Amino acid sequence: MARDSRVYHVRSPWKTALVVTLIVLAAALVIATSIFFGFRKYIVYTDDGVRLDVPWLQEEPQSEAQYEA
Repeated sequence: MARDSRVYHVRSPWKTALVVTLIVLAAALVIATSIFFGFRKYIVYTDDGVRLDVPWLQEEPQSEAQYEA
């Protein structure tokens, strides 16, 4: 019996799961790489180790006038 090449064959669930997993991993790698290179100028190396000094995440000290109110 000859096979008809126009018949749609369903992919196996394992192959679909593998493709989805690879796409998610590739997207996560691209995001992590872009975050690393984007924050590279804020990485500070000290004797204690590595720290990330991001200006907009720094907590500003509250003035004493706020405590008196």
